[in-house]
Amino acid sequence: MVSRFFAQSLGRPQFAWLRHSIAPFSALLTTLTTLALAAPGLAVETIVIEYGPFSRSISTASLERFATTGVADGHLGGLLQKINAEQQQGVRAALQASRSIDVVPLTQWLYSPMGEDMLRFAGTLIKTEASQNGQLALRSALITTAAAGDISLLAVIRNFPTGGMRIDLSRIVAAAQEVIAEADNTAILREAVAQQSAADAALPPPFDLAALPDITQPGPYSTRQISLTINDTERNRAYPVEVIVPDNLEQLPGTLPIAVISHGLGDTRTNFLDLGVHLASYGVVAALPEHIGSNLAQKQALFSGLSNEAFRAREFIDRPLDITRLLDELARTNQADYWGKLNLDQVAVMGHSFGGYTALALAGATVDFDLLRQQCIPVTNVVLNVAELLECRALELDDDPAVIETLGQTGLRDRRVKAVLAHSPVTRLFGQSGISRIQIPTILKAGEFDIATPAVPEQLSTFRWLTIEDKYFYLGERSSHTPELTRLINRFLHLDRDLTQGIDEAIELNRGIISAVSLAFVKVYLTGDLTYEPFLRSAYVEAVSQAPFNRYLVRELLDSLLDLLDE
Repeated sequence: MVSRFFAQSLGRPQFAWLRHSIAPFSALLTTLTTLALAAPGLAVETIVIEYGPFSRSISTASLERFATTGVADGHLGGLLQKINAEQQQGVRAALQASRSIDVVPLTQWLYSPMGEDMLRFAGTLIKTEASQNGQLALRSALITTAAAGDISLLAVIRNFPTGGMRIDLSRIVAAAQEVIAEADNTAILREAVAQQSAADAALPPPFDLAALPDITQPGPYSTRQISLTINDTERNRAYPVEVIVPDNLEQLPGTLPIAVISHGLGDTRTNFLDLGVHLASYGVVAALPEHIGSNLAQKQALFSGLSNEAFRAREFIDRPLDITRLLDELARTNQADYWGKLNLDQVAVMGHSFGGYTALALAGATVDFDLLRQQCIPVTNVVLNVAELLECRALELDDDPAVIETLGQTGLRDRRVKAVLAHSPVTRLFGQSGISRIQIPTILKAGEFDIATPAVPEQLSTFRWLTIEDKYFYLGERSSHTPELTRLINRFLHLDRDLTQGIDEAIELNRGIISAVSLAFVKVYLTGDLTYEPFLRSAYVEAVSQAPFNRYLVRELLDSLLDLLDE
């Protein structure tokens, strides 16, 4: 599931520059591939489908004839008779589907630690002729196919570098069942949250949206942006930061709370400038650091061949330290540069994805390395999502006792942080023991269609493990990990056909709701301004969201729903 969407992402417009920069290298690989394909005995002639003690052989030639003509012969015809005509057309369409993928980004990903873990799992499903894990053969087939032209299922089969391919149908069925179970549990979660939200919204006092200001719109202050560079000589790490403050900061009464916004893996600080500006327009100073070992530049370095990994494992400790050092710098320069207006004892951290991990670590969560060692076995993990791939890389730090002690025992909590908002966070590496250490107000945001950090189990389990009273669960229907994935999945599933409201309008409305809820959370829990409390109610989020992209905000979930995690 994840690999399909990842492959689709490589063909998106933002990677056009790579197609031009790697053209000479791609041409060389294509030439070498052509020579290799001319050698005898390298293409798959037979596919053996295994189900327990039973097996059935299908010739590649039969698959090609079926894809081309729709006629199924031999054992393939017997197998296809067991499904209906519509399903047969689906098989044929899958065999015919193809797309162009740049070979260098694909190759770099498949040789990265996360890519190798994905292949290792896939190799338990698709094996070599000798029944060995197909990891290396799959990588060879994918790279060879991409270098020669468009990637298709048939082309990958042809380029599988053994005389035969063995498909473990029992494991594929088990994987499919887990995907279906996850989808079913997510649907149950959505219905339960919707019911809980409706019940909470009906509670007194009556809610009157018209009587409230519209805090999805900019606040009373104009803003300005200050660019900094934090030089941390202890870690030999320098990184840029954008600080957004209200204009005429020196004239505002009292001190102002601070909201630090941590971007996700492969992202950049500038993607959240709109949220920072919105907060600053209401008197909240926003600071947006660039996490240089796991940002957009690092992703581009991977795809262009300048690095062999999407992020460095030390980012598990460096990201939270980036924010601690940033707060130290703001404290040092508060009087000289900000007229002493920054309240360094009232800080909120907001983070998306890997940034959500960062926020929760600063709130006091610790990594459960024993749990990771039990879970991070790619050949036994039936479903590998991006979150699990990322989380398991923390085990690369296992040989550094000081880091293990910091992440797993003492933690990276910064006591200046008094509230956290984690959007689609990477969380399960904390485990129950790590999450239960969080003792400050927390919002967890989840998307119904999030394939990178699925609501079940990532955010649902984390919400269950929180022991604090001031906790919130925000769920977006038809929402995915990023706006781009939300658009892609809604169109892929044809959910946008009958919409009176466009996806882009829905995404923009969602950003407005999140900005409003984030602002209200900071105001209530950092400044004690209870006039913002109505914006943290189910009734508010229900009133401003629009079907079919409904949003919900609840304070608790039914025990019967939480029991899904025990099944």
